[in-house]
Amino acid sequence: MAVSWTISRYLVAEVARCTALGLLAAAPVILIPNVFDRAEEFAVGGLAPADQLEIARCAVPLVLGYALPIAFLFGTMLAIGRLGGDREVTAMRASGLGPAALVAPACLLGAIVSLMTAYFTIELEPRCKRDLAQLSLRLAARGGLIEVGRFQSFGDRVVFAQRRGADRRLEAVMISDASSGDRRIQIFAETADFSLDPETGRVRMSLQNGDLRMQPAPIEAFDEYRISFEQLDYEFPALRVGAGPQRYWVDQLQLNELRQAISRLEAGESVEDLTFRNPLMYATQIQRMFAIPFAPLLFALVGVSLGLRGAVPSGARGMLLALVLFGSYYGLFVYAQDVSREGLVPPQLAIWAPNAILLVGGIAGVVDARRLRRRARQ
Repeated sequence: MAVSWTISRYLVAEVARCTALGLLAAAPVILIPNVFDRAEEFAVGGLAPADQLEIARCAVPLVLGYALPIAFLFGTMLAIGRLGGDREVTAMRASGLGPAALVAPACLLGAIVSLMTAYFTIELEPRCKRDLAQLSLRLAARGGLIEVGRFQSFGDRVVFAQRRGADRRLEAVMISDASSGDRRIQIFAETADFSLDPETGRVRMSLQNGDLRMQPAPIEAFDEYRISFEQLDYEFPALRVGAGPQRYWVDQLQLNELRQAISRLEAGESVEDLTFRNPLMYATQIQRMFAIPFAPLLFALVGVSLGLRGAVPSGARGMLLALVLFGSYYGLFVYAQDVSREGLVPPQLAIWAPNAILLVGGIAGVVDARRLRRRARQ
């Protein structure tokens, strides 16, 4: 028993150390693509120091919720692989200790990581995504809603700005307004100041030095009115907010809000504040919140079985294998979500199917390692 406690303490320390190293490697892999996806949005809006702190506060829990399971899988495989490489597993077998001596401490750590992942997934992820959405809205209010060099449609209006000046003022602006059925308005201006009201979703542009042209519909040749101006204030709706309660996406809702959404939809109540009217969207999200945190516990079984087979001879190969396994698991999980939302399979079955596959694979791997141990003793 003393030997098993010694091995358990050593294994816990080694897995924790390797998990920390894996976290340093996995976090940038998850963070960098997401940063690049939204880099232009953040840059155009102009990030103040307070905005940068807000992004960091929201990004850390979102990244950890996905990076921590990958890092733990890597840490478990690498730690067990090193035990095998140092002949520690052979010494354990000679002392009468089987795979259970490794599975128990690994599963204990897996349970701890699962609880941490549950906190990130259930409590922090919806809150952080909601805060990032609010930050994006504030950045849009500073001008980030208009992308220079691109024609953008806002209902019956098209807005184009060729570039943005050093003072963040739009330059070489064109607006085509067909919202009125009896005429079309085109506005050309040298510069424009931009502002957006987050409460109403309306854009206000203060245009300087340009022309306003009005054409009847249908357009007739030479029948055009042109007005030159030094300054013109122009306003139009750009975002669908302010017309009712603020709407949030499914992944921005807390657990109790998801349950309330299902109850309200099933009761036939007014749901103007809900983005989707399909109860399966919210039921799938609830199952996802509970299914993902179980992955680290199941990864403990998979990691032990792979480590005992010597599948992780080096850290680089271990991280690659961990990313491939997690990518396969997550890909299957995304497919299960789509199947659940379409109503082809009940959410309770579809969402938990990837975990069931991990569980069966992990148990089969450990049992096979135990069988190999018995064969070696014979």
